[in-house]
Amino acid sequence: MKVLESIAIDDAQPGMRLAEAVADAMGQVLVPAGSELTESMLQGLRRREIAALTVEREIEEDSAAREARRARVVEQLDQLFRKAGDGAETRQLYQAILDFRLEQPQ
Repeated sequence: MKVLESIAIDDAQPGMRLAEAVADAMGQVLVPAGSELTESMLQGLRRREIAALTVEREIEEDSAAREARRARVVEQLDQLFRKAGDGAETRQLYQAILDFRLEQPQ
């Protein structure tokens, strides 16, 4: 499972993946979200006095935590779809949204 974590730039390592774009004080994007950090990127960000980054980390999720998360997502979707009917298209949409939400970082 992927989680988002805000870290100090001094704790960032080459190879980490950015979860959010890094922007300067004027709002100009310096490094887009999804980029894999390199040493030269980190040096450039330090020169621009960027203090923190939000990165993605992959962690192992035990089966109990995975099932609890799935139950929460299903409960939310059941609430959203409570009046949607039970047609094939509705079930397909429900499953697509469920799959998408389970893939998203927390």
